Amino acid sequence: MNCRKHGDEMDKSKRKELREQYENRHPDMGIVCWKSGDKMWIAKSKDVKADYNSTSFQLKLGSWPNREMQRSYNADPDSFEWILLKKLDYKDREEDHSDDLEILYMMVVEEYPDAKKMKPGKQ
Repeated sequence: MNCRKHGDEMDKSKRKELREQYENRHPDMGIVCWKSGDKMWIAKSKDVKADYNSTSFQLKLGSWPNREMQRSYNADPDSFEWILLKKLDYKDREEDHSDDLEILYMMVVEEYPDAKKMKPGKQ
C-alpha cells in the first residue's frame, strides 16, 4: 500500500509539473508555409509546432480541407516542404497577437503574391 501511495504522489507531482510547463510555454507564432515545387500555401499560426503536426496528420489521412493542396500532396508527398516564413517576436503569451499576425501575413502576401491560402476561407 505504501508503494502505491508513494507512486500516486509522484504521479500527481509529475502531472502538476507538466501542467505548469504547458501553461508557461512560449509557442512559436508566425506565418507558415507548405510548398511543393512552385506552389505555396500559407497561413497564420498561433502555435507553429501544433499546426504543423495537425496539418501533416490531416494531409497523410487525406482529410485536409484545401482540396487543391490535398491533391498536390497525394500526387507527390515527398515534394512537400514545410517552412516558417515569418516568426512573430512576442513577450506575453496571454496577449492577443491577432493584429500582429495579420500584419505579418500581409507582408508575406506582398512578398509571395502567388501564394494561396492554406485553408479555404481563412488566412
